Amino acid sequence: MIDESFVQASIKIRRTYLKLTNNMDFYKTQAERLSKNLDDIVGRLQKLQLDLNDDKKNIQSETAISEVTKILKSLDDEGKSLEGAIDPINDEIEKLSIEEQELWRMIKEKHYDLPEDDIINYIKQRLIDANLSS
Repeated sequence: MIDESFVQASIKIRRTYLKLTNNMDFYKTQAERLSKNLDDIVGRLQKLQLDLNDDKKNIQSETAISEVTKILKSLDDEGKSLEGAIDPINDEIEKLSIEEQELWRMIKEKHYDLPEDDIINYIKQRLIDANLSS
């Protein structure tokens, strides 16, 4: 019914998508780590604020500025770390989306005489046959 090359391209896209989603546990762990580190950063800022308000601590403004700078640097480092973990998956998902749209356009162009529902159902069935259904 549908050209086999289109079906194989659909299977490849689906396999790649499933591989990416299976790696979500890694990204969840990264996000949880970031959340904990952000909680630590907020705690450091709150402690610094309490210390600044405590006349007995007698903290100099230079010391406070230095500490805030360290805290902000660690916050920036955390953000970069999360970006480094998430950007590759976002790029791959975006690439898959473009491939999927282009494949759909080519299928519709080649099989203009078939109703869209028939095309979709055929591809779905082939994905099920390949154990790639959701």
